[in-house]
Amino acid sequence: MHSSLKRILVGVSFFSLTITVAVLGYMLAGWDLMDSLYMVVITIFGVGFGEVRPITTPALRIFTMLVIVAGYTSVGYILSGFLQMITEG
Repeated sequence: MHSSLKRILVGVSFFSLTITVAVLGYMLAGWDLMDSLYMVVITIFGVGFGEVRPITTPALRIFTMLVIVAGYTSVGYILSGFLQMITEG
């Protein structure tokens, strides 16, 4: 398998894992499925709508920061695979 395609697949896998773990984390904090999923999407993509529910505990704030870092890292990794694919022809 080409390294660029492998990079894309690894990035997509990490992105999917990030979304799954983040949704489960918010659900463990007492949120329902749709609120959790919506929060993950607006957090990772930086839409700027604010929180779905108030994030009052330090643990949930740290968790949200980790979701942001993991989400942006995986999206960047996927984009780097696409760029590598384009530059290699």
